[in-house]
Amino acid sequence: MSLDTPLHALSLAQASALIRLKKITPLQLVQAYAERIERLDGQVHAFVTPTLDAALQAAHQATREIAAGQHRGPLHGLPIAHKDVFLTRGVRTTAHSRHWRDWVPDVSATLVTGLEKQGAISLGKTACHEFAFGSPADDDLFPPARNPWHLAHMPGSSSSGSGAAVAARLCIAATGTDTGGSIRHPAAACGVVGLKPTRHAYPLSGVIALAPTLDVAGFLTRTALDQAVIWDAWHGTDVTAACTADAQRSVLQGLRIGVPTGLWLNPETGEATHDPQIRACFERAMQTLQAEGAQVLPVALPPQPAVVQAANTLIAYEAFQQLQHIWRDRPENLGHGLRQKLAAAAQLSADNYHAARVQADVWQHEVDALLREQVDVLMWPGREALPETLQTLMERPTAQRSACNRLFSLTGHPALTCPVGVSSEGLPMAVQMGAALHGERRLLQVAHALESAIGWQLPALLD
Repeated sequence: MSLDTPLHALSLAQASALIRLKKITPLQLVQAYAERIERLDGQVHAFVTPTLDAALQAAHQATREIAAGQHRGPLHGLPIAHKDVFLTRGVRTTAHSRHWRDWVPDVSATLVTGLEKQGAISLGKTACHEFAFGSPADDDLFPPARNPWHLAHMPGSSSSGSGAAVAARLCIAATGTDTGGSIRHPAAACGVVGLKPTRHAYPLSGVIALAPTLDVAGFLTRTALDQAVIWDAWHGTDVTAACTADAQRSVLQGLRIGVPTGLWLNPETGEATHDPQIRACFERAMQTLQAEGAQVLPVALPPQPAVVQAANTLIAYEAFQQLQHIWRDRPENLGHGLRQKLAAAAQLSADNYHAARVQADVWQHEVDALLREQVDVLMWPGREALPETLQTLMERPTAQRSACNRLFSLTGHPALTCPVGVSSEGLPMAVQMGAALHGERRLLQVAHALESAIGWQLPALLD
């Protein structure tokens, strides 16, 4: 890291170390991000509700505390953002919906409160898909977030604003939720790292529910090491120390990586399932890992079409239970994309739901056994296609996207998406990896080692 590195370009791990050493102050850091948000967010629309005045006040306080020797820990003074389904006391929480356009909670989500106690500073609330289930539409009250790699493109769903904000360096990290891939999908689309941990690794209290049996809270960051710093701060572990040069070499030696058989062809149609550039990028990543001592082994997994159908059934059925009263009584308060999805969800029966739940339990046991007996991690691309344009998303709001995320959503295993390349169109490409339940330490070590091996660096976007 050069001493000339702009403050907004520092990773979370770098900024945390510099604040601890009193080389920079939280006030300097927050001022840099506030200026960047004011200058660039009119293009990205990552934020629904910026809270820059409050952030600057908190930064003044953090700077005074650290100067007085009252350093709270690795997150003290770091500027983050929260997906707008996390309740925030005194700051409106809209779920990106007209229905809650003016709601200001009098309590905060447990994760928000805990981060505040550790000294993290919120820059505001980020855009998402409506109630984390809808899809952007022309009649939405709030504009959709845009992909900072190419502003005409979508930044993933539904933690879209969090992914866009981290990639555009409008915050140093952001919270998200993942029900069917909503942390991992924007991470893949925006070229950042998204971790869906084992359920309840981070608390869900005070988070607006979508599908309560699948919802998971987590973070989007620029690097795997940044995820490790947050993980350690919350859990009191030492994953960051494990992600050292020596440890990263040892973690790949003999690592057994399972890659699904038949990954590249749809078993029903025989058609290619992935963009050719994404396939080539993934294969290069596997070659890099093999050169570092890992083994790549073919494994049999449940058929993806059946997995997608089961996951979509569970998500839609549970989402309908959460939102049916608005859909029936105040449909004008919901965007066109969400109304379409809820109309389809209304047709699902309890029998449909229970059959999908039974099948998910069977698959969980199968994946458990696979990760216990045959491989250490599972890997496949983080997204099947490059991010499409927002216009395409709006024209086809119910089309299947990011099917690759659904299996880990159903089984509950921790999964991480990290960038590994850039397409000829200048859009990021990613790898997704999953591990045994509570195997976040291994995921973060492997992801950090992969980033180091390929020399990944998030480029300067919008500068």
